[in-house]
This record gives sequence, C-alpha cells and structure tokens, in this order.
Amino acid sequence: MSEPRYAWLPVALADSGVVITASRRLARELLLAYNEQQVSAGRKAWPTASIFFWQDWLSRQQASAPDPASLPRPLDAFSSSVLWERCLVRRMPDGLLSLSGIVRQSGEAWQRICDWRLSASALLAAAQHQDERLFARTAADYRERLSAGNWVDYAGVADQVAQLFRSGQGVVPTALTFAGFDRFTPAALQIRELLTDAGCRIIVRPPPQPVATPSVACFDEETHELRAAGAWARQCLLEDPRAMVGIVVPGLESHAPDVARLVREGLVPGAQYGDSRYLLAANVSYGRRLSEYPAIAIALLVLKWTCKGISSRELSVLLRSRCVAGNAIAGRSRFELKLRAYPDREWSAENVLKILENHADAVELDSFVELLHAIARFSDTVTEKATPAECVSKIDALLNALQWPGAGSLDSTEFQLVNRWRELLNEFARVDSVLPQLDLSEAIFRVTTLAQEAVWQPEAEAGIVQVLGTLEAAGMEFDALWVCGLDATQWPPHSRPSPFIPMALQREQNMPDATPGDTLEFSRRVLARLAGSARRCVFSWARIRDDSELTASTLLEEIETKAYDGPGDPGWYVRRIIEPANSILEAGDAAPPVGPDERISGGAYTVQRQHEEPFSAFVAGRLGVRPLDPITIGLSASTRGSIIHNALHNLLSDRSTQQTICGWRADTLEQRIGSAVDSALAIPLAYANPVLQRIIGIERGRLQQLLREFLKAERHRPEFAVAAVEKKVNYEKLGIRLGLRIDRVDRLVDGRLFIIDYKTGNPKTLLGRDGELKDLQLIVYADALEESIGGLAIVNVDSREISYKAAGGGWNASDEAEWPAMFRSWQAIAHETLRSLAAGDIRINILQSANDGRALNILSRLEEQKRV
Repeated sequence: MSEPRYAWLPVALADSGVVITASRRLARELLLAYNEQQVSAGRKAWPTASIFFWQDWLSRQQASAPDPASLPRPLDAFSSSVLWERCLVRRMPDGLLSLSGIVRQSGEAWQRICDWRLSASALLAAAQHQDERLFARTAADYRERLSAGNWVDYAGVADQVAQLFRSGQGVVPTALTFAGFDRFTPAALQIRELLTDAGCRIIVRPPPQPVATPSVACFDEETHELRAAGAWARQCLLEDPRAMVGIVVPGLESHAPDVARLVREGLVPGAQYGDSRYLLAANVSYGRRLSEYPAIAIALLVLKWTCKGISSRELSVLLRSRCVAGNAIAGRSRFELKLRAYPDREWSAENVLKILENHADAVELDSFVELLHAIARFSDTVTEKATPAECVSKIDALLNALQWPGAGSLDSTEFQLVNRWRELLNEFARVDSVLPQLDLSEAIFRVTTLAQEAVWQPEAEAGIVQVLGTLEAAGMEFDALWVCGLDATQWPPHSRPSPFIPMALQREQNMPDATPGDTLEFSRRVLARLAGSARRCVFSWARIRDDSELTASTLLEEIETKAYDGPGDPGWYVRRIIEPANSILEAGDAAPPVGPDERISGGAYTVQRQHEEPFSAFVAGRLGVRPLDPITIGLSASTRGSIIHNALHNLLSDRSTQQTICGWRADTLEQRIGSAVDSALAIPLAYANPVLQRIIGIERGRLQQLLREFLKAERHRPEFAVAAVEKKVNYEKLGIRLGLRIDRVDRLVDGRLFIIDYKTGNPKTLLGRDGELKDLQLIVYADALEESIGGLAIVNVDSREISYKAAGGGWNASDEAEWPAMFRSWQAIAHETLRSLAAGDIRINILQSANDGRALNILSRLEEQKRV
C-alpha cells in the first residue's frame, strides 16, 4: 500500500516543531492534511499545528519580541507603495503619465535587494545607465525615509528578525522544517544559520522523487489539451473518488477563467446546465482583481462620479445596476433608454437631475434622484483635507446612504466580497503614517488603485480538482497530476531579471534569472519536482497556438517518459447534444392571430416588415422588441434624422403653396430656414456640452444649406399646396389597427392628394427597375386617407443630394392612364400583407443577407435555418 500524502507531517510537528512553507496555499493544504491525519488517528482534539507561510512566520517573530515598542514600526504594503511613489516623484522627470507600474517594479526590486542584503552604495556603484542610477538614488531616498520614520517594511522584516535572533530575543523552535522551497534567498539562509547556532534543528524537505514514469501527451491546440486534462481528471476520480488530482497550468494568472471553463468541459460535461455547485468542481487558485467584481466596480464608479463626470456608458451601467438606489429599476431602465438618444458626453449629477425634471416616469426614480443629490453633495466636499481614516469614514457613509451593495440579504460570496472591500478601506486608513492628510478626491483615486491591484478569490468548498500555477504547486503532493503547456515557447519560461538592478550585480549575486543558465536550471528543478509530486503524472503540450507551430520543451527529453494512453479531447459538450438530434421542421407554426383589441406598434413600417420578412414584423410590431440605440459620440444617425424631419416640419408648418415658396424673397427665405433649423436644434442644444455645441454649430450650417437645396427642388415640381405635415391618422383594416404619422400630404391642382415620405439615411427607392413596388408604407398612408390619390413620393434628403423617387399621374402626366390600375394593384398587395399579419404569419425570409438578419438572429436563428 502506498504511503499517504504528507506522511512526514506528524514527525515534523512533534515536540513543538514548526513547518514553514513557501506559499500560503501550501500552508493551508498542510494544515488541512494534518487535521485529517488526526481525525483518522481517532483523536477528538489536538493542538493547532504550527504551520506558517514564511512571511507570516517572520511577522509573528517580529510581534513576539520582548519589547516590540523598541523596534521600528511595521509599514504595510500600501503605505510602502505610497512612500515609493513620493521618492520616485522627486526623482522622475516631469510629464510621466503614470507611476503605478514603476512603483510596483520598484517594490519588487527592493524586495530582491533586501533578500540579497545589498547596500545602496553597492547598487549605485554598479549602475551602468541612467535608469539604474535613478533607481539606486531613489532606493537610497526610500531607505532614508524608512529610517527617519522608524519604519520597517515587508522587505526588511527578515533582516529585523535576524537581528532579534542575534540578540537572543527571537523565539527559537526546537525544530524547523522548510517545505516547498525551490530556492532560498541569502536573507533566509542567514536566518537558518542563526537558528542552527541557537540550537534549532533545521530540516529542508527535499524535492520528491518520481515513483512512476510520467506520460507525455501532445494535442493539436491548447483548448484540446485543457479539455483532455479535465477528462483525465474525471477518469482518475471515477477510479478513486478520494484522489487528490491537480492540473498545473503555466501562466495561469493571465487567463484563469478560460482555463477553468475548458478544464470543466472535460471534468463535468454540461456543468453549465446543472446545479451551480458543479461549476466549483475545478478549484482555480487564481482569483480576479477586486475592481472586476460587479459590486466593487459599481462602488468605484459612484466614487469616481463624485470627483468628475462619467460617460454615457458608465451612467447606463449605474442606472441598470441593483447595487445602488434599491431594486426598483424598471423606471431607471426606461430612463436609460431615453438617455441613449443623447450623444455620449461627461455627465454630472446636476445634468442628469435637469433632464429628470421633464421625465414622465420621474416618480419611479425617487431612489435614483436621492442618489444624484447625495453624489452632488459629496462632490462639494472632495477638495477638503482629511486624514485617511476620516476619508474612509466618509466613503463608507456615502455608500451606505446609496444602499450599496444592494437591498436584501447577501449570499456567502457577496458577504465575503463586502468584507474584503472593508478590509481594503482599512488598509487605506492605515496609510496615515506616511500620508497624514489628503483631500477626498486623492483618497478616492488611491482606493481605486488599491482595488485595481488587489487580487481576490472567495473562499468556497474545495473543488475536487485543483487547478494551479507551477510555483503554487511547490511542496504539494498529489495522487494524480497533469502539467500543461510544456512547449518550447513556455518551458523554460522567459527569464525576468529585475530591470532596475544592474545585470552585472545580479549575475555576481546569483539572483534569479540573472543568466539564461539560471533560468534553465531552475526550470529543470521545477519540472523534476512536479514529476515527483504525484503517483501518476502527465506532461502535455499543444502543437499550435495563435496559428504558430510549436515543439515540445527540450527539458522533456531529459526525463524518462512514456506515451500517454488516457482519455483524449472530449470536445464541446453542446456538440454531443446537437449531433445526434434529428431536425424537425414544424409545418404551420404560426403565431396566434391578431386579437380584436390588439394594437400593432411600428406604424406603416410594420406592414413593410411583414412584406419583406414576416418574422421581423411579428417581433417588432406585436412583441414590441426594439434594438437598443447605440451610445454614440456627437449626433447619432437617428438624432440627425429626427433633426432633419423636425426642420422640414418647421419649414412648411404654415402649409405654404408652391407659388408662395417661389415668391419668398431672399431675406424671407433665410429667415424661415434659420427659424426652422434653430427650432429643430433647440432640444439637443439644451443639454449640449461645449464640444457638442460646436458640433451643433457645424450641423446648423449643414442644415441651412440642405433646406436651401430642398426648397430649390420644390420649386421645380408640379404645382402643389401643402395640406398637412406630420399628419396623424388612426388606421383600421382587415383586423389590423395602426397609428400612422405621415410626413407630408400635398394637395395637387386637380384636388387629388400627393403623399410624401422623407428618408434621411441611405437613399431609398419607391419602385424597382422592373417597376416592382419596394415601399409599402406610402400605400398604407394612401389607403388610410381614403381620398383620391394623385401620386406618391419618397424624398431622399441628404447633404449630397435631394432626390425624388415618385410615381403617379400627379407627378408625371404621361403615367396618368396607367396610374389608377397600378395604384389598385399596390393596394391589393398591401391588403394581402395586412391579412398575413393579422393571421399570425411569422415566416423567416432565408434569402435576406446575414447582415440584415443579424439583429434578430438570436430569435430567428436565421443562419441555422439556412443550413437546414
């Protein structure tokens, strides 16, 4: 029988022994394994095992000093980053856009300097170029500020603990076991020597030796590789449900969600269609940035709004979120649809409040109005100075007032997320040692930065398969382990020496990745350690990534391996469902007929839709489905179209005759055009910011020229008098009731009507080349008016041209003889279309282009229909 996992633990912990791990994950794993060992031994109670992550153990030693007050005060990581920022600002050139990346790299370089116990003078002496010298001087500034403030940061704790042991003040255990360390820093080696001198027995767990020959598997693509790894893990668990199965993925932190999804495809096929607990079967070790969680993103967006305007897209997100201002979002959603008619801009709370004054559903937005007032009040205070703790208190009070993170009870994950947010605020409150006072706007910026850099994962029940990175697996023992991504481009991984420490100094001190040989040797040790971490081990690689051909890592040739003979790529689960299914076309699958009290929306355009593709008429006209207006910069196409329609309406609202138009003097014409354009632009101008005001100014000139060209064309038409503009008509025929609005109705000399429809987008035509009717809307308008019709016209109004697409004896006298019969045939087409709409005809026109059908494809499945 094989030895149980971590069989060495009881011996290491006997007689008050301590175990130090290279990662917190390993510390948690060992503590859990030890507790299980005690339960298996029949014990009901036992002392808590002394198992600590290295940095946590150092902090405990620091806190256990006989006189902690005599030691430098600990400086947390965020306060340390603020101190680095201040030192860098003093040294960096002006005009640098962001220091956040440099601050992070400086902190990493400083950690290495402290681990290798380098002095500032040695760093400066070895510097070869400007960046290295700048960092060396900044590091000296940072060290001086630590000394002046009597602080010690995380990087300096090891040296302080070493001093405690030198002075005999450290707590020396009887035995200390190091687990999961692939290499030791000089600072760690120094502490080991001091402990040995003090009588502590030091044990370093050696890398495990392979107990079985690893298998090597090759797949065409990474997606195949990860699904196969999941399928293999499933097979291992079916053979032994208690097995500890791990999947190691290099670079996991950069694409953890995708890895989890693919592994889950093979491990729990169809998990997305089952209970949510199936999604937790694969426990991915890497979380997400705190700012990426929706509730935190909303909190940060609210805080941002107190300092500056937010975009239309951000305002749209706030309106649709249940995390603030209560759960009643129906009215907010309707208001959000209204806001989409406005150009994208920076919105202040005051701007939104002005629009709400004239909004029909303002009563339903009471809670959101309170949010706007609270943000406006808070905005008045963002320049006030306060301590970090006071800033945190104000931020917390604002979010509480806005009912963040939402009404109702929180589930476990939400509860943990809110607690992590409060911990983050507490971290910021502790920065007062290096940042005694700041204004609220800076506090909000720094809290946002903290949330963007903090990686968090909710605690949940351990998954049945552990998915982790290469270094996270250090020291862990598995029953079965699969290591992915072992192609030559990823293994050995690219070396990452510190960019701020002189390379000559890094090579002299044998720092990690200082030479290609070091990177290669370290990768060789890690691969050998992984091979020995499990009783069954599979190494895999993919032949293709991003259209590039790959080869296996040469390090695999140094290990005795065998060919893989386990499960292959199971493919996508949904494909296994679809492929065996028989497609059935259901004949006569019509929607219910139009009811006697049912009113169809969309006006005459719904009839046009029914003529072209019945399904779209059903969705838009009967179900009321509308595509969301895109948020656009400047004036959207639909807004421009509305402005042109309004300008044309204003221009002819007094129902002028052609003779009157021809008699307008130049000054009268310009006055009428200016008045029509100004009235049309009044609404968008009322809420325009300075940029949009300039755009509208340009639009005014374009519109004025457009109306001049339009009136010039109107003078050359057959004689007319404007009878109505924007005429509203209730139309009822053949079981269909529609509300129509006709752009314009003219009266011809002979008393007949001439109906005009303005088009402001792409040019439209009334008739095809063969005389086939293309636009039914004008026929519906004519049918609704129930008078003698002399002609119909589509007027394409565009800055490039004014074009008339017309038919009828009132337009062209030569067509008079054929016009009555032609018009009756078009009426018959319209009536037949109305009958099919009333009957519930929802056929899909599979001859339409993919682009035309894309908007409703999720409902019509147009592309799938074409393949039947």
